[in-house]
Amino acid sequence: MNINRITDRVTYCGVNDRTTGRFEGLWELPYGVSYNSYVVRGSKASAIIDGSDLHHTAEFIGHLADILEGTTPDYLVINHMEPDHSGAIPTLKSRFPDLKIVGNAKTLDMLNGFYGINTGTVEVKEGDTLDLGDLHLKFILTPMLHWPETMFTYAVEEHVLFTGDALGCFGALNGAVIDRQMDTSLYFPEAYRYYSCIVAKYGQFVEKAFAKIAGLTVDYICTTHGPVWNEQREQIARLYARMAKWEGDRGVVIAYGSMYGTTAAIAEEIGSRLAEAGIKDIRIHDLSHAPQSRVLADIMRLKGLVVISPTYNGEIFPPVASLATALLARGIKNRVIGVAGSYSWGAQSVKKLKAMFEGKPVTLIAPAPEMKQARKEEVSPVIDSLAAELVAALG
Repeated sequence: MNINRITDRVTYCGVNDRTTGRFEGLWELPYGVSYNSYVVRGSKASAIIDGSDLHHTAEFIGHLADILEGTTPDYLVINHMEPDHSGAIPTLKSRFPDLKIVGNAKTLDMLNGFYGINTGTVEVKEGDTLDLGDLHLKFILTPMLHWPETMFTYAVEEHVLFTGDALGCFGALNGAVIDRQMDTSLYFPEAYRYYSCIVAKYGQFVEKAFAKIAGLTVDYICTTHGPVWNEQREQIARLYARMAKWEGDRGVVIAYGSMYGTTAAIAEEIGSRLAEAGIKDIRIHDLSHAPQSRVLADIMRLKGLVVISPTYNGEIFPPVASLATALLARGIKNRVIGVAGSYSWGAQSVKKLKAMFEGKPVTLIAPAPEMKQARKEEVSPVIDSLAAELVAALG
């Protein structure tokens, strides 16, 4: 069995990265990441769909050589110009000088900007097709998923949709390529983490893209990161659709910062009160230690959120401020949010946290426990009220 063969005319030729520590220099990669590329063959011409990261170019070119078996590809279709997919383009162009590079106007502008390539290109627009003989590629522009040039490519006769970064996830591929040939339990949590870190700001554009492809027959979803989705293509599409709307499961994330344990104690008590009230899915994160990507993923998954901060130099504790800023940058909505905090002599953190979320499309719970020094007994009734209102709002 050729595990790289997706259909008779579509073959996987991507690479795995198990050494890069942080994606985009920000997000940790405990399971690595794949850079997916594909070869599509028609009766008259062939096309490469997306490329590879610069540092894996030699491996990528080797995979291509094995698949092409001495033939020359006619086209390179670029669905996304981010360097983890386009870094190999100069080498590809050097190896195959007659290779025509296919992209929309914004893609070709970036191609020139990144690599100084402005000849041998084919510009495509919404709905255009590329004739490979007995196979046709149709182009669907999907701007801001998650760059302005992004697009989908649809192999019409094969019912294969190439989606670039959309519907992708972190995690290198471990032997198999297609979901039906593997245990995919690793990849759905990594899809939450990938989406919440990379795509969350652009949920409205995810919905627009889904509307454009609603009438297509799709048997395989070929992304640039993660498995090729076949048997579970509807599950990954539903997950992305839920995340685009910020739909959350019944549960609560408690995210706190603590210097000397005071706010940590508040977090633990809130967690206990929620558990006593029947909330089973609770995730408590110390923001001085928890990777932000994991916190963001849990917040994307669960509907309730409590953010807790000590006052630090008259401000929100920096790791807590960082999380709140990240959530606002991603357009957080449809969440039930409570805030709490502590202070030694000047109360500021709770007031400033509330101000960050006020006016946003979230439900902000009124009770806001704020402990002075270590006087826990004074705020315990407010903690009880916060937990009760949060549970009621979650339904």
